Amino acid sequence: MLSSNDRSQNSVTKIDLVMFCCFLSISKQINLFSMLLTTLAAFVALIHISLTLLTICCLIIFILGLMSKYYAIRIDFDKKLFEYLSEHVDHLSEELLAIDKALANLQLIKPHQSSRTITERQKGILSLFKKQIVLFLLQICLVVFMVINAIILSY
Repeated sequence: MLSSNDRSQNSVTKIDLVMFCCFLSISKQINLFSMLLTTLAAFVALIHISLTLLTICCLIIFILGLMSKYYAIRIDFDKKLFEYLSEHVDHLSEELLAIDKALANLQLIKPHQSSRTITERQKGILSLFKKQIVLFLLQICLVVFMVINAIILSY
C-alpha cells in the first residue's frame, strides 16, 4: 500500500521531523497571544456593551480567537504525533499505518482513507498553521482598528 511512498518516507530523517516539530512549537505562542486578545475582547465587550461598533469588533475578535484555538489544538495534536514519529523514523511506514489505524478507530479519519505520506501530512499541518496565523493577524488588525477608532473619536 505504501510501497510507492516508501522512498520518499525513507529519505525523511529524524532531524527533519524534530525541526518540523520545533517549527510547530511557534503555534503555542500564537495561541497564547490570541487567547489573550480573545479574553480582552470579551471583557471590553462586556464593559462597553452600549458602544455598538466596539462591541461588534470585540465579538468578531472573540470568534476569531475561538477559531484560532481550534487550529491550535489540531496543530498541537499533530505536533505530538510528529514527535512520536521522530522517535520511530527507522520504521516510518509501519508507524504511519498504525497511526492511521488508531485515528480511524477514534473516528478522527475515515476508516478506508488512503494513507498519506509524511510530506502530505506536513503540508496539511502547514495549511492549518497558516490558517491560525491568518486568524491571529485578523485579530490584531481589528485591535489596531479599535484603538485608532477610539483615538479618532476622542478628539
